[in-house]
Amino acid sequence: MINILTLLAIVLSTAVSLFLLNGFVKSKLKTKLSENENPISVSYFKGVLFLALGLLLSELINTFQTLTKILPSQLEGNSLVLKEISFYCIFLGITLLVFIVLFWLSTLLFSLFSKGESIFMEVTNDNLNSIILFSTILLSFVFAIKTGLTPLLDEFIPYPEMPLYR
Repeated sequence: MINILTLLAIVLSTAVSLFLLNGFVKSKLKTKLSENENPISVSYFKGVLFLALGLLLSELINTFQTLTKILPSQLEGNSLVLKEISFYCIFLGITLLVFIVLFWLSTLLFSLFSKGESIFMEVTNDNLNSIILFSTILLSFVFAIKTGLTPLLDEFIPYPEMPLYR
């Protein structure tokens, strides 16, 4: 049951994240591209964003499995499932917030490297060199932060308190 719940949570969070990312990219590029124009750099840009977010979402598995091992000792029944869902939503929100900060930092650093150019303008101009530079910056941040995300999320798990014997 725990594995099914974990798999369902990962699939749903991935689908929601991809939907949000796709909507964000479409909204940022909607005014810059015509309706029938679809440069290859948009696909690369979306692919890198999906990959970066997927790498961050992969850190949720261990934390959620730890949570599902800890909570049954404290709760049971419907309250257990609701508590697991609420904690997973908190973990997903923190992960999305970390991704937003990394995306912002990557955009800022790309703008500094390319003398004030916007990554979205480079995507609409179909500049693959700029996409590769941005991808490298974003994935470097993701790989650097990825290992520290699990301990951050573990801080929110309500571990049972050990009795203090004197």
